[in-house]
This record gives sequence, structure tokens and C-alpha cells, in this order.
Amino acid sequence: MPRLTAVVALAVALLLAACSGNTQSVSSNGGGGDDKSVTIGYVPFDEVIAVSYLWKNLLEKQGYQVEMQQLEVATVYQGVANGQLDVFFGGVPITHKDYWDRFGKDFTTVGQWYDTLLQGIAVPNYSGLKKLSDLQGKSAQFGGQIVGIEAGSGLMRQTSQDATKTYDLSGYKIIDGSTPAMLAALDKAIAQKQNIAVTLWTPHWAFERYPITMLQDDKKAYPGNDTYKVVVSKDFAANSAVVDEWKGFHMTEDQLSTLMLDITNAGQGKEDTAVQDWIAKNQAVADGWTAKK
Repeated sequence: MPRLTAVVALAVALLLAACSGNTQSVSSNGGGGDDKSVTIGYVPFDEVIAVSYLWKNLLEKQGYQVEMQQLEVATVYQGVANGQLDVFFGGVPITHKDYWDRFGKDFTTVGQWYDTLLQGIAVPNYSGLKKLSDLQGKSAQFGGQIVGIEAGSGLMRQTSQDATKTYDLSGYKIIDGSTPAMLAALDKAIAQKQNIAVTLWTPHWAFERYPITMLQDDKKAYPGNDTYKVVVSKDFAANSAVVDEWKGFHMTEDQLSTLMLDITNAGQGKEDTAVQDWIAKNQAVADGWTAKK
């Protein structure tokens, strides 16, 4: 089941004309930097959930009031651009190029917290496949499908529009869904030692838990290395001191992987507890990210 945060529609609905067929609303509670309040927008991707809850707890320790809003990708970008949200920790300029082109002039990027984001298709190690081209002609072994995530994500667009054409994967149906549903399907297939192809990315805790491998993209259907950036509303960036902390925020692969895995193991609804435990085990690292007052 996806992690859901209640979103109260207190302001105008955001119309996602070109980016999404859905309409979703976001509370107009952005702090704007005037006081010690922060509204964090996030999407249901494990690393974004992890970092968003990490900063929720780090900010609360500094006396901030933090509101969390889970939304669709396009809605988060638009919410930050128009100031209804203060910050989004899941900004990826290459994968989300459409949203950066549309909203980028209206938000500010204040930091890059992860340097090596790679996306593609993963399969179990026991499948014997190594490259994306190895999927050709083997759709029957994978149930004729590639299990995907949220339809509005850049990864799904790249898979359906680019990878399927580049590698002639016409025998596969790309299944839209959600990240939690994809992971549940992966978990079930691995438990039964069945073949499955899923859209996935690194870093992700799934590579620690399951015997899976990312297929080599030798024909460069996917855009290659991307980065995670901190996207902030212009008003908040101009007025809030906490932005300086995000400018120096950076995580290693091990730090992010262990944080994601701790949250996953704790279970839905226990994100704060898992983050607090992780911070306690990595106090010196956490202190290096925050202003000590």
C-alpha cells in the first residue's frame, strides 16, 4: 500500500494539463520563510520518503513546525513553483526534464544531496540476463510484461517511449502502477523464484534485500547519471535560514541505503521512529548537516 499523507484542499486546485491527466490539490501552507514553519512536498519513492522524513525530524529538533504533503510528481513541482510548498528533496533535472522546463524558472535549486542516480530495468540474478538487449524475444519468460511504477514518473516515460523502441521490446506490456505495488510484485516473484522485470533505480534498498541486477543499458536508452537536488520556492529561499543547511547537505550511498532500509523494515506509519533511530546511530553525520544553535 502506498504511504499516504492527508492533503487538505484549502486553496486552488492545480491543473496538470500537459504533465498529467489527473487533477490534485495541495494545501497552500508554504511557510514562505516568515516563521519557523516548513511545508515539505514529497512523492512516494523510497529515497524521497526517507530524506523528507529525515529533514522533518532534523527541522523539528531545531524548533520548526513541519507539514508533510505526499503528492504526484508534477503537483509537487508546481506547488514549490507557486509557493504553496516550501521544499522538495526529490528534484532530478534529467529524469524530470519536462517539469524543470515547465516550472524551473519559478523555483530555486539550493543543493545537490546525491550524485549518482541511475534508472532502468532490473531482473532477478537467476534469470541469467545481463543487458537490456537480452530481454528481446523472452517476453514469455517474464509474463509478457515489465512491472512499472507511477505513470507520471520520468522513469515510466523513458521506459515506454525510449527503452521499448531502442531494444525492440514490443512483446512486453509496460504496467503502470505504483512503487509499493511494483515492490510487492518483486517480493512475490523472488519468493517463488519466478522471473520478473521491473522498472527500478539505484540507489534503492531492493538491491540490498533481493538477488537482482540492473540490466546494462548499452544503447543508452535511459539518460544516464542523474542527481538529486533540493528544490525550494523562491520566497522561502530568500527568507529562511534553514536553506543554508540544505546547501551543504549530502548523503553517501551507504547512508541513504541504510536509512531507506531502516524505514522499510519499520513499516508504514513508523517513518519517524525509524529516522530517529537512524539519526541516533549517525549523530555526528546529522550534526554536520544542521546549524548548531
